[in-house]
Amino acid sequence: MSAWFRHIPFVFLFLTGLTWLWPAVEGTRDTMGDASQHMEYVWLVPCLAAAVLWARRQTVARALGSPAPLRALPLVLLAAALLFLGLRGGQTRFLQASAVCLLLAMPLACYGWRAFKATWFPIVLLAFVMPVGFLDNFTVPLRRASVAVTTVILNGLGVDVRQMGTAIISMGEPPFQLDVADPCSGIRSLVALFVGTAAYGAFALKGVWRRWALFLASVPIAFVGNVLRLLLTALTCQWFGQAAGMTLHDNALFIVAPIYAVAVFGLADWLRRGDQAPRDAETEVPPSAIAPHAARWAIVAVFVMGALLPPFRWWAGQMPPLVYEDDAFLSPTFAALPGATRRYPWFCQDRSCLWSQEFAEDATPPTACPRCGGEVRRVTRAELDILPADTQSRKVTYRLPTGDTFTVAVVVAGRQRISIHRPELCLPAQGFVMSARHVRQILPGLPMACFSLNRKGESRTSGFAYVFLNARGATVSNLRRVVGDSVERSLRNRIQRWAMVTVSSPQNDFLTPEGEAALRDFMRVWWPTLWASGEAPHGDE
Repeated sequence: MSAWFRHIPFVFLFLTGLTWLWPAVEGTRDTMGDASQHMEYVWLVPCLAAAVLWARRQTVARALGSPAPLRALPLVLLAAALLFLGLRGGQTRFLQASAVCLLLAMPLACYGWRAFKATWFPIVLLAFVMPVGFLDNFTVPLRRASVAVTTVILNGLGVDVRQMGTAIISMGEPPFQLDVADPCSGIRSLVALFVGTAAYGAFALKGVWRRWALFLASVPIAFVGNVLRLLLTALTCQWFGQAAGMTLHDNALFIVAPIYAVAVFGLADWLRRGDQAPRDAETEVPPSAIAPHAARWAIVAVFVMGALLPPFRWWAGQMPPLVYEDDAFLSPTFAALPGATRRYPWFCQDRSCLWSQEFAEDATPPTACPRCGGEVRRVTRAELDILPADTQSRKVTYRLPTGDTFTVAVVVAGRQRISIHRPELCLPAQGFVMSARHVRQILPGLPMACFSLNRKGESRTSGFAYVFLNARGATVSNLRRVVGDSVERSLRNRIQRWAMVTVSSPQNDFLTPEGEAALRDFMRVWWPTLWASGEAPHGDE
């Protein structure tokens, strides 16, 4: 087989496979442009993957062998299933996973198993373009740890601050407050360092353990870099004011990125010292013996496989657009309850002020913040900064004739799932200590996850409960909500409109019999008013 002819099946398969790869490219481009995702580093991933593949070009060339389309078929079928689900549900992660599976299948189908082993690593690096929202379980510990270390250092430097959850609050002059949100947790820096160290280790180090050592070192390097960014931001706020500190924070990457680079390069250089190990087995692969009369059926199978890719892509893309449910099943406003008064919170939008106050329903709230003159709204600045723009959020406090108060918040998700997250992730970040979760059947069809809540160092407890709901019922399972949403999107072509309802009361611990009874009495009156029909469904999804 001539040198050029042997590559024709791969070129054909790649060109026809572009019809599958392009949706993933478009989804990745949208992710980079979504400010709420904070994944601007994504453009580096394909560059690093291409660089690693180029560095291994001689090894890849020696590994090229005979086609193995049957071995590649499971990967192609998996890619097809992910593409179908991704296109139907508009789910970027499925499209990106489909692209990675298809790219893995191409060298296996056209050049055999040894070519697959020589190319799998740079291809798998492309998986780091996926959004990392599913890592939110790790962000709160990262945020709390970063804030704790930064607070200790600042106090040691004579800056009087204290930690409140994931916030750093100045106790002196000038006053400032830094609320470390999810994007500042270091998780994005960690993911970027993961892909960077994995790629650089493939270039610079010999031996699997050295590469793993450099890869795992990303965790402490990212943590230290994040602490340094917080420290510099807090010191700038102390010396030059909150506005200057936030400006530095927004541009701190230009300061910490060189530190990341020095740490990675320095550690790699240290790992190389005394390295007399032989070259990796992958660089010693002898040239594959390509059968002069390679099985024609294998080549034909590759062409058939490639020819089927565009029609499948066309068929999968013929689905109607997703049906976006409206939120008409919910009442647009909070209803009045017999004998109860309502108070609504207003929040200053200036990050350096963060003033908030509740006003009675018949009172006229200020048109500007009475403390700093900034804009005031019914939602916090943090909600506007972090949540997607189509998220709806409203809150009210009911004061009952008994003197008990119940604060109710309703968050209605938009098209993106990140509009809603479990309170177990955000409340500890606000400085609260939560008890173990207990699920109570408050009303027929209304389970609620209940907690005892108190501030760290305080003995007095309050009650907190939440539930997720849609037009068909309520659930306390976040897993059921997420999986159900994926099923609805991909198999039923529908974006369900989910909402999260939280209820809190400073006088009633919902885990006590008395507190649970008070919650049940309140929800018996309020719960039907949440629904536009005046009656809640009785199903538990």
